[in-house]
Amino acid sequence: MVAREKIDPGCIAIPSEEVIFHPHSFADDAGRLFEWNGKLCRGINYARAPFYNRLFREGILQTLIERGLLIETEPADLAVDGYAMVMSHRSVPFVSYPHEWCPAMLRDAALTIIDLAIELGQWGLTLRDAHPWNVLFDFSRPLWVDLTSIAPQVKESTWCAYDEFCRFCYYPLVLMAHGHERIARALLPEYEGVLRSELLTLVRGTGPSRLILSKALRRGFRSIQSIFRKGSNQSALALLRQVRRDVESIQLPSYGSRHRRRRNESMRAPSSEADWTSRPLTLRKLLTELQPDTILDLSRGPIWTTTVPAIMGFEVVSIDSDAARVSALYETARDKNLSILPLMIDFIKPTPSVGYSNHYSIAATERLKCDLVLALGLTQRVASENHFSLDLIAEGLASFSKRWLIVEFDERQGSQAMRADGAPRSPSGGLDSFVDALLKHFNEVNVVSTAANAGALLLCEK
Repeated sequence: MVAREKIDPGCIAIPSEEVIFHPHSFADDAGRLFEWNGKLCRGINYARAPFYNRLFREGILQTLIERGLLIETEPADLAVDGYAMVMSHRSVPFVSYPHEWCPAMLRDAALTIIDLAIELGQWGLTLRDAHPWNVLFDFSRPLWVDLTSIAPQVKESTWCAYDEFCRFCYYPLVLMAHGHERIARALLPEYEGVLRSELLTLVRGTGPSRLILSKALRRGFRSIQSIFRKGSNQSALALLRQVRRDVESIQLPSYGSRHRRRRNESMRAPSSEADWTSRPLTLRKLLTELQPDTILDLSRGPIWTTTVPAIMGFEVVSIDSDAARVSALYETARDKNLSILPLMIDFIKPTPSVGYSNHYSIAATERLKCDLVLALGLTQRVASENHFSLDLIAEGLASFSKRWLIVEFDERQGSQAMRADGAPRSPSGGLDSFVDALLKHFNEVNVVSTAANAGALLLCEK
């Protein structure tokens, strides 16, 4: 039995009823994540506390933080009943899940996991877990957030989390590289991820393509799987470096001309007010006036709707089901160090809550709710392609907004506009019907501008 030390008199004792445990932190045998007074903390149990105290004293945690691998973490002068010590973490602005990431994000997350494992290996440490749910994107920067996955290395030539890494990182990336992105994304949230048997079945192919795919897979499996599962005289560090090379060499989907067009759009940011067209200029003026802390961009079309607010210094989340658009935004954010978190989420069916009390996933409408929602080019697209009524569109927009909504409504597409009950509407009644739908969720709805080539721009406030 581990002796329980007395609480340091210099610590603040947190009453149990004030501790709010995080819904995703329920299966960790070393500690548990919780919130208190706006702080994100982790209680560490009595058996593991000496180990994590040592990591802090020896500067290991600080080194990992400085190298951009681990979320900022430090001991806190707090005490919680049942735990030997409390560590505090910096909160990442928005929580996202691996099946919401574009392929480049999943690969960068996988490389972060490997780089962390390599760094730990140099101190005789390892990662007990390797699934990407322990990675969060601080906009375009992936960070490992599960402190208690760090543990002493037991066997020098193996990695206990390798199989998990394959099922949730390596195999899904191979599937994406071979045109099965939709299937990989669907399997990622499953309890077992992507199994090796499923991977081989999906990418085996027939004829000449089968030979090409088999060669690519053999390189990966021989260099990674065989050396871990059949044993090797190499060190764990050498094996991890080989894993990194293989992951880095995976050719991700390029999306062809769509991706190039999106990337080119991001490079054409207006350099002066005279360069701005009416719509971007109006948006910039509205954002300057409103000064929202966070922005959720649901717009469709050119990616300036996301890059313009980010260049102005706002924190922006962008969700879209267009993989080319999301990938272009991620690469732009990463290359220019912009505060943009682009996610693969469909507005008409956003990620739901899964599990008892959100244990497995928190609904996107809760995680990604922002001060201001921006929706240009969305309303007519959703109404025409998905046959959504204006009432349902307004409800969806309001569910993501804490305070404001800037939404575009183009009456030129009157044949595609719909009444609140879902029936076709004439051009003259479309805008009025949409305003009526919005007023069910917002206290004020005002037309702030109209443009001959873009329709009406509405500002709504709760």
